[in-house]
Amino acid sequence: MIRSATITRKRTLVICTVVVMSAAFLVATARAAAITYDVIFMDYASGPTLQWLDKKGFEPERDATNSKKVVVSHTGNALVLETRKQAAGLLLSQVQIHTYSTIRIKWGVNAFPPGASYAKGVRSEAIMVYVFFGTEKISSGHFLVPDSPYFIGLYLCDSDPVGQGFTGRYFKAGGRYVCVDRAPIGKEVVTDFPIADAFKQFFGQNHAPPISGLGVGIDTENAQGNGVGKSFISEIELLQ
Repeated sequence: MIRSATITRKRTLVICTVVVMSAAFLVATARAAAITYDVIFMDYASGPTLQWLDKKGFEPERDATNSKKVVVSHTGNALVLETRKQAAGLLLSQVQIHTYSTIRIKWGVNAFPPGASYAKGVRSEAIMVYVFFGTEKISSGHFLVPDSPYFIGLYLCDSDPVGQGFTGRYFKAGGRYVCVDRAPIGKEVVTDFPIADAFKQFFGQNHAPPISGLGVGIDTENAQGNGVGKSFISEIELLQ
């Protein structure tokens, strides 16, 4: 009887272990199946940061190559963007992502640019992830500023309303800027945002075209004071 009870307990333990492992496997499989595009900034090993980013398909724009204005580095498990003065740095990547509904970003802010607030007309941010849609060029609204595909800029804020689409000085027809999360200083936050539905809502479209580009930037050109800002990002995922 004792031996039979022991065997029963062992069998129960094995069954429970198998069930737990199977559940974990199914969750991991489902999550992997849901990800249609993934950019990881946690795999830096050594060497110049911009060369490492180039291998990932990101090209520096504006002040991103001027270390006196913008510092692009890597610390711990994240890409770090920092302005030394009023400046703007941008990293752009061309992609083709046909299947998506949600964007998930793992990121944070170390220092918000002084006075930054789209709601108050101070169009600056510690970090912004740009998502470009399709290939149709939409007017910038100024002959000196190149036209661009539709885009939505997602940023972290400390005071702006979350989810509201703001327009900038240019690209009023084809661009929106949205605070998608509040960020405690120095803490990583994980943001899920329904990017496909947002595109349809902001631009009055029935469907969202393929994502044609991604960008990561920092902009303190319009910030008050010294224009210093600092942020970090570890991953961008597009989900079904």
